[in-house]
Amino acid sequence: MPEARSISDLIKEFSRQANVSGKLRAYQVVGDWEPTVGEAIGRNTEISRVENGTLYVKAATSAWRNELVFMKPSILKKIKENYPDSGIEDIFFI
Repeated sequence: MPEARSISDLIKEFSRQANVSGKLRAYQVVGDWEPTVGEAIGRNTEISRVENGTLYVKAATSAWRNELVFMKPSILKKIKENYPDSGIEDIFFI
């Protein structure tokens, strides 16, 4: 007879095997976007989607888009520090 396991252990095991936790962490980045990047960037951007480790971010104007391209390394650094298992490796500004 199999050993009894807690529901919590089963959920953790399932999450690990299905890589659910990484996907959930990627979407946590979406929910925490403004606290991560700051109020000014948060007000002038909108996350469009997360796909294959890339965060697609829509900028309010082309000027903001250009500024964000220069800020991309520091934004990615913050994401990787705050959400190391999010799987986000790149940002594409639209």
